Amino acid sequence: MVGAKPLSCPTTSGPKLSSEDSELLSDPTEYRRVVGALQYYTISPPDIAYAVNQLCQFMHNPREPHWIAIKRVLCYLKDSIDYGLYFTPGDVNLQAYYDFNWAGNPDDRRSTTGYGIFLGQNLITWTAKKQPIVSKSSTEAEYRSLAMLLLKYIGSGCS
Repeated sequence: MVGAKPLSCPTTSGPKLSSEDSELLSDPTEYRRVVGALQYYTISPPDIAYAVNQLCQFMHNPREPHWIAIKRVLCYLKDSIDYGLYFTPGDVNLQAYYDFNWAGNPDDRRSTTGYGIFLGQNLITWTAKKQPIVSKSSTEAEYRSLAMLLLKYIGSGCS
């Protein structure tokens, strides 16, 4: 990875990762070790949370495309090593943003929710998480995402 070219995005816009893509990795231990380290690393930079969430879904049975996706995240981190959370003084309004992908997982058709909560201009909490059940429509997936965000938002002290 030393000579790897840095990338500007941790994921691709191409085909989604699937558990049926190709042959299994001969030794999944390294995959699990690297994904575990990336999970720990997402405590600080939220920009890789979605990519790491996707990689975590294949810990039980990693395949070659999943390993390639890990390498992509690592190449992205090579270019974004100075990124982080910066806290600036200013307005203390609490704002929240969310997004989702309806039936984004090709294996189980479950949606993924992502949100970020800001205090002023400062990001204070975020997540990228697979929804617990399959949504029958994009509207249902959106309402589930909004409900997940509101539970966290209300818990953050907004009234």
